[in-house]
Amino acid sequence: MPRPLPDPTPPSRATIRTIHQLGDRIRATRAGDGVPIDQAARHCGVSIGMLSKLENGKGVNLEHALRVLDGLGLTMLVVPKAHAPWLEQAAAHAAHIGEDAAREQHAWLGQ
Repeated sequence: MPRPLPDPTPPSRATIRTIHQLGDRIRATRAGDGVPIDQAARHCGVSIGMLSKLENGKGVNLEHALRVLDGLGLTMLVVPKAHAPWLEQAAAHAAHIGEDAAREQHAWLGQ
């Protein structure tokens, strides 16, 4: 019997600085979508073991990591560190807008 999915709450920061943070973001995205690890691995074209290693913050081939990001609808941006604070603000603003839109939709649907 498969283990329950992990907490789908995504990490709060947009900037990823460690392989552990990347793994946390990938796990949160997969779990938030309600996708078991075996299905996600198959969809991304990687092995379950590789996806598990990545989600647990273990080093993996960059090609595999990029394949998983793409398969889960994520992307990686490489920018100068000096731009990180601005990107964090933009990501927080976008998340806030998304939360507001979701609340409005629930209110409109009477939920």
